[in-house]
Amino acid sequence: MKTWFTDPFASVHHYFNWFDTLLLFPYFLVMIVLALYGIHRYTLCWHYYKFRKNYNPNPLRLFDDLPRITIQLPIFNEQFVIDRLIEAICAIDYPPEKLEIQVLDDSTDETQEVASAIVDRYAALGHPIRYIHRVNRHGFKAGALDAGLKVAQGEFIAIFDADFVPPTDWLMRVVHHFAEPEIGMVQTR
Repeated sequence: MKTWFTDPFASVHHYFNWFDTLLLFPYFLVMIVLALYGIHRYTLCWHYYKFRKNYNPNPLRLFDDLPRITIQLPIFNEQFVIDRLIEAICAIDYPPEKLEIQVLDDSTDETQEVASAIVDRYAALGHPIRYIHRVNRHGFKAGALDAGLKVAQGEFIAIFDADFVPPTDWLMRVVHHFAEPEIGMVQTR
């Protein structure tokens, strides 16, 4: 006696083979992107080790006459760190006639009153500090920086996040790097 057996899933197996094959394309695409990312990271490490001996924290030239600098402090609802930040910025060692400090506040809470009172206190002590508050938050902190930039008087701009407390000599160590004409930006941490 012969038994005839037909596979009821024969057409389904054919379908899944195509489906599996189609899934391989995005899989390999993702694998290629990850491989390129990994190669990029190894290249960055290689460049770091190759050029680390060229690191020179001291500027090659110094300014004869210090440039005017605007320090921008963008804040948003950060009332508990604003006093510490402004105190550190006002303690920076730089000629006050060449310095402008902008507190760029987009806050919607009681930070407005706290920051304004702190700025008034330091301005009364003779520090070149201004409080600028925006009502609309268009662009968020970048928008606040842009609004401050429109009224900034400095040749150079230093931007500090609200939780950064710079040492008193930070500005004098950094500004002289710009005496080199090919330097356009300095980033520190």
